[in-house]
Amino acid sequence: MGDEQERKNGELYEDLRQLIVITSDKKHRLQSLLKMTQMQTAAIEEIDLDLLSKYLEEKQRHIDAIDVLDVQFTDIYEPNIKSGLTDGELDNKDPRVRELYTELQALISDVQNIIKSIHSQEMINNTKAKEVMEDLRKKIGHVQTGQRGHSAYTQSQNISEGIFIDQKK
Repeated sequence: MGDEQERKNGELYEDLRQLIVITSDKKHRLQSLLKMTQMQTAAIEEIDLDLLSKYLEEKQRHIDAIDVLDVQFTDIYEPNIKSGLTDGELDNKDPRVRELYTELQALISDVQNIIKSIHSQEMINNTKAKEVMEDLRKKIGHVQTGQRGHSAYTQSQNISEGIFIDQKK
């Protein structure tokens, strides 16, 4: 039974190490995502649509990679780690396993904090984008009004002289 327990601890240890690597990669990608989200703010304020588009494409690339990491994490965590947590087996595990699990929890907490920061920055960006769009709508409205006024005063006069034909005979 001791060999069986040691084998299970070894497998759990390796699974936790893989989860830590995956979560670390996710954390780095999220940090890049946060940085790009912050740079988007400047692009929105400057109304630089090309730069904004570039940031959005780069963000999407990171989001796609994070989705893959999430699938990898779930594939390891769900069958191998989660069941052990619900059974309370982790308390009886090797101290190295508990240490790795604590490290994983800290990384997950960091990831959650970064996600919250990204969300709050996105909310700010959305508000700024709406303000910019409203300003542009107003400017377009003023331009259209000006164009109508201008065209009313600058119409070419194609008025020909009228001819009266008396049809009474």
